[in-house]
Amino acid sequence: MKILITGASGLVGSRLCARLKRAGHEVVALSRDGERAAAKLGVTAFSWDYRNEPVPRAAIDGADSIVHLMGENVGDGRWTTARKKAIADSRIVSAKKLIAARPGSLASFVSASAIGYYPGSGDEIYDESYRMPQQVGFMQALCRDWELAAAAVEEYGVRRVSVRIGLVLGKGGLLQKLLPLFRAGLGGPVGDGRQWLPWIHIDDLVKILELSISDESMHGAVNGVGPDPVTYATFARSLGAAVKRPAFLRVPATALKLMLGEAAELALGSYRIVPRRLTEEFGFSFGYADIEAALESAIALNT
Repeated sequence: MKILITGASGLVGSRLCARLKRAGHEVVALSRDGERAAAKLGVTAFSWDYRNEPVPRAAIDGADSIVHLMGENVGDGRWTTARKKAIADSRIVSAKKLIAARPGSLASFVSASAIGYYPGSGDEIYDESYRMPQQVGFMQALCRDWELAAAAVEEYGVRRVSVRIGLVLGKGGLLQKLLPLFRAGLGGPVGDGRQWLPWIHIDDLVKILELSISDESMHGAVNGVGPDPVTYATFARSLGAAVKRPAFLRVPATALKLMLGEAAELALGSYRIVPRRLTEEFGFSFGYADIEAALESAIALNT
């Protein structure tokens, strides 16, 4: 099977590339720097500037599946008007160009989405049955429009899966940034620590993406999160225990809001999300169902 992956050099994409290569698939990557991506990933890679260029025909022709993971980092600085546009365009404009260039061979289109699709407040448990109201903030609107852009491929008879991804525990990402602080005994919860954090181990997420590519029964939105969300306080305590350090230094919510403005909702929002469709409809079995085992494994990947 020929599988085209965008965002292939990132935390998730690089792990997915390696797994698909081992399974014997032909993996092709689209990246800002194709030469660098090819050297890093050991796959055929093409450079693509989605803003100014069409999708390279040599990359997409003959593809059986597209996995669309690219997107500007939503947690990288304040959400200025220009930053919001870059975050949205990198996901939505690129998806539209991929779909416009789709080959006749295409059977599935798997797109990243995010748990920001859901309201970030309170203790209420959300699954894929949630219906978004019309008036929402930036993150919810972004995820809605992102999924709608991907869903347009269904008009051409192509199966589409949007995976709403939580905090990914793997090599790199947020965990890599947190580890030095926690190892120095400077870690702790954000805000009051009562907000819910839906997490997932990188290997479970990669298995979900691989299943989304190949399982013809999978369609629509699925929550790419572990079965047991935890509060920030529990996460901080578990990470501290994993590195054998205390973790009680709180990051005040007011300080975070001053630094990040509207983007602070990424850390202060409470997202109690469960993977109902994965477990009930598709019988998915998680390799890392509890936070302690997931952190132990993910920390080992970062050493």
